[in-house]
Amino acid sequence: MALGIAAALAIMTSQVLRQRLAVQQSVQQHRLGVFCARELQARFAVEQYWPMDNSVGGQLQQGDGLCHWQLQLTSTGVRNLRRGELRLFADRDGRDPLGQYRIFLVRP
Repeated sequence: MALGIAAALAIMTSQVLRQRLAVQQSVQQHRLGVFCARELQARFAVEQYWPMDNSVGGQLQQGDGLCHWQLQLTSTGVRNLRRGELRLFADRDGRDPLGQYRIFLVRP
């Protein structure tokens, strides 16, 4: 009987631990996405980024993490202002999303 109770407690403990690790990994991925989005927005503003194509992408080293980004630009109806959908991924193939953000670019 004691062995059965110990086995049940071990199973419950392992499930809680597995769930906690999954949540921690999710939080770290979200944090990486936020840091990458903020850095890209700051770089775009400082560098007065104004791409010729409406779809651009690249990668960004953020601490020990790497973000792959894609920016899809559309017109806002306001001269010299574009709206961009910035999508971030942890992998090059875009299978592991880090987040999606809306940014605005002002033409220099």
